[in-house]
Amino acid sequence: MKNDDVAALWRAQSSEGFRMSNEEIRNRIETMDRKMRRRTIDFYLLLATMTIVLGGWMFIDKNKLEAIGAVLVIIGFSFLAWQVRANRFRSYSSDAGGTLEHLRNELARQRDFHGGSRFWWRMLFIVPGPFVFFAGFAQAHPEVIRMIRFEVVSFVVFALSAIPLNMWMARRYQKQIDALARLQEEK
Repeated sequence: MKNDDVAALWRAQSSEGFRMSNEEIRNRIETMDRKMRRRTIDFYLLLATMTIVLGGWMFIDKNKLEAIGAVLVIIGFSFLAWQVRANRFRSYSSDAGGTLEHLRNELARQRDFHGGSRFWWRMLFIVPGPFVFFAGFAQAHPEVIRMIRFEVVSFVVFALSAIPLNMWMARRYQKQIDALARLQEEK
């Protein structure tokens, strides 16, 4: 192809706004579905491992405050697992017509999961348990109080960093929803 042919082809292109075909939208939905499914499975494996470890710890170390903290952590994990399950990606049937609407709904579901009241309920259920567990562990093992202090500070840093991270993710999903809305307006 000569440079003149490329220039003519470039000039012949329409300058209409960006559009996505239904196939491109379906591909985006399938990619999002695969990523969410893999992330969810990994997350459930992590929660199951942590629950088994904490459950076993309650029987190894007989400190009551530690056991109460472990139970609170397990309750927080259970609540988190329930929220993740309730928020799972909804399968898209290829015979349905509203691919763009389905993608928008899934993005809105993810936005709501990371921002708003769902996030704060998760924090309410998850954060207290480790503090009680750490207090019980410090009570049972005062010889390692420096390490426990480090763990408490680390947990506080992680818990506080979860706030801006989740708000950023919610904004990111909102930007994708806004882009889809602009795409629908152009049609």
